[in-house]
Amino acid sequence: MELKDLLKNVGVLETNADMDAQMNEIKTDSRQVEANDLFICLEGINADANDFLGDIDVPFVAVTEKRPPAGIKYVLVDDARLAYAKICENRFLHPLDDMRFIAVVGTNGKTSTAHYIESILTYAGFRCGLMGTDGHYILGTKVGESLTTPDPYEFNDLLFKMRAKGCDVVISEVSAHAIYLEKLGDVKADIAVLTNISQDHLDFFKSYEEYQGVKMSYFTSDHIKRAIVNVDDKSGKILIDRLHAAALPCVSYGLENPADCFAVNVREDMDGISFVANLNDELAEVRSGLYGEFNVYNLLAAMTVAHEMGVDVRTLMQAVRRVKPVKGRFSVLRSDKGTIIIDFAHTPEGMRSLLSTARMLTKSRLITVFGCGGERDVLKRRIMGEVASKYSDEIILTSDNPRGEDPRDIIRDIEAGVCIKDVKCIVDRPEAVRTALSEMEEGDTLVIAGKGSENYIEVKGRKIPYSDFDAVARYGQLR
Repeated sequence: MELKDLLKNVGVLETNADMDAQMNEIKTDSRQVEANDLFICLEGINADANDFLGDIDVPFVAVTEKRPPAGIKYVLVDDARLAYAKICENRFLHPLDDMRFIAVVGTNGKTSTAHYIESILTYAGFRCGLMGTDGHYILGTKVGESLTTPDPYEFNDLLFKMRAKGCDVVISEVSAHAIYLEKLGDVKADIAVLTNISQDHLDFFKSYEEYQGVKMSYFTSDHIKRAIVNVDDKSGKILIDRLHAAALPCVSYGLENPADCFAVNVREDMDGISFVANLNDELAEVRSGLYGEFNVYNLLAAMTVAHEMGVDVRTLMQAVRRVKPVKGRFSVLRSDKGTIIIDFAHTPEGMRSLLSTARMLTKSRLITVFGCGGERDVLKRRIMGEVASKYSDEIILTSDNPRGEDPRDIIRDIEAGVCIKDVKCIVDRPEAVRTALSEMEEGDTLVIAGKGSENYIEVKGRKIPYSDFDAVARYGQLR
């Protein structure tokens, strides 16, 4: 593709490059640059790509915010990250043309809500693509996994493949990092959902207020056409008022506060949840094998999206009955002794939702196994210990992706918030799971939190194969 075509709608300040030059590919790693590539100079936390321009010994063009040394062909821009996203959109011929884009934003519930939207819309006859933490899917087939929201090149490549396969709707989780790093460029969501905002990623963002502000900044006319917002969430309540003031189309949902779409008569038992959904004054009786009030919110969000896209209430009721839980999101296993729940919860609010539901379903004791990730938000560790103490009869603290930290230090940080006597610290996660399973008695519930469907433990740059599901299968007497 010619350079001038790659740079359409990119704010070019100046250039010494031939705009008619044929470019080979787009790269962000100087070590991978080949002849006639377009190299995007991104400044990261630990390194600045501009510092490596002199290491490239083939002809190339740099897209940069800094004028490079003499002899280097360059395109000067105000914002290299935004330029990167727009260039990738041009490279893949604006792949969202003729497809609708649904963005799911929030701290907790993004993955489940996105999958429920995909399941309901597929049942209703839409051809769906899906991107998120659990992987990327085209027409129900998993085609890969990477970041929650892929980087611009992969993001647009996936969109291109989805369009080629005949998708007419794309559902994507949109992370705070993706918003902050402008990964979506000019992509405008037809519908954007806000599930909730609670403490997370304070290793990257300077404060909760900054993290909250970044997520809420997505909900403007520059990024979305219509919003669907949980008004029971404090941030959602603030956001809905802002949207009304800005005259941006929005629909509210919730269980407690007045909302356009809401649920009443919520019931929960060992078979799942049921409720009556009022979707802008159309009633739907819902029965699902999913568990927990959090899944009432997730389903209500997904149903509201589908209803806004024209799916009738009768089809919605039938579709919801067929929605299956995402692996590692409140996955329920049965043993001879009791119930085992594997879940991805890794934030204080996620843990609270998980354990409050598990507590309600428990006939006897609740045993909780969890840890916290290394080199991430340190402040939440003590809070996680406090939350686990509120609902658990026994706690086993263990390792969970310690990365470059000593897992014993992480455990000590969590233990500072634990206020029950029955607590054990077992660094080795497989051994922690084995111990918990061996201590289960009839009627007990065991919750193993933090990893969900992840199949590794990250230690000092290495991803060591491990799965909570495999550990339970190895040590538990499953039915």
